[in-house]
Amino acid sequence: MEESQNDNSEEQIKRPRSLSFLCIATFIFSGLGTLSSIIAPIYADKLKLYMMSDPNYDEAIMADNLKVIEAGWGYYSLTLLLALGSLTGAILMWKLKKIGFHFYAFSNLIMLFLPTLILDITISWYAIFFTLSFIGLYAFHLKFMK
Repeated sequence: MEESQNDNSEEQIKRPRSLSFLCIATFIFSGLGTLSSIIAPIYADKLKLYMMSDPNYDEAIMADNLKVIEAGWGYYSLTLLLALGSLTGAILMWKLKKIGFHFYAFSNLIMLFLPTLILDITISWYAIFFTLSFIGLYAFHLKFMK
C-alpha cells in the first residue's frame, strides 16, 4: 500500500512550462546540430564554393567559417556526439531526471570550447552568453527534478 502512495506522489510532480519550453528549444537546436554534423562534411566542398561565389566574399573575414567547413569528419564526429549528449540531457530533463542536466551542461560546455581547442577559432561572446544562459535556466529547474 505504501509503495503505491510513493508512485502516486512521483506522478503528481508536474514539469513547469518554462522547463518544457527550454527542453523543446533544446530538442530543436540539438536536432539541428545533429543534422548539421552529418550534412556539413558531406557537402563541405559545395558549401565552400557557395561562400566563395558571393561577390562580397572576403577571405580574411571568412577564415573562421572556412576552418569549420573544412574541419573534416573527426571534428564533426565529436560535434555529433556532443549534440546527441545535449539531446539526451534534454530528454532526461523532460522526464524530470536530474542526471539530464549534467549530460546537457557537460555536452554544451565542451561544444562551446571545441572550435577553440581543435580549430583555433575564437569563441564568440554570443555563444558564451547563449550556452551559459541555457545552463543557468536549466539549473534553476533542478529543484523539480529527481
